Amino acid sequence: MWLVNYFKKDIECLFFNKIMFYSAHKEHALQFQKFINVCFEKEINSRHYWKSNWRDLERIEFLKEERHKERMNQKIAEAAHRA
Repeated sequence: MWLVNYFKKDIECLFFNKIMFYSAHKEHALQFQKFINVCFEKEINSRHYWKSNWRDLERIEFLKEERHKERMNQKIAEAAHRA
């Protein structure tokens, strides 16, 4: 289930109306409720673009990797030209 695809009203409803569960399902129910709490707190829902530092970090790491590949390809081309 993709909870972040819920509308804001759905997240609010799930936040204010805590779920009931059997003791055998306690772990999963608490994980679900913790996630709903985060979605409510950070206003994560289907109509809100959630900005995260993780996205910036992923972009930075991607660019680092691309620059490294370019340098390696350049070194290979220089070595082939010398030979």
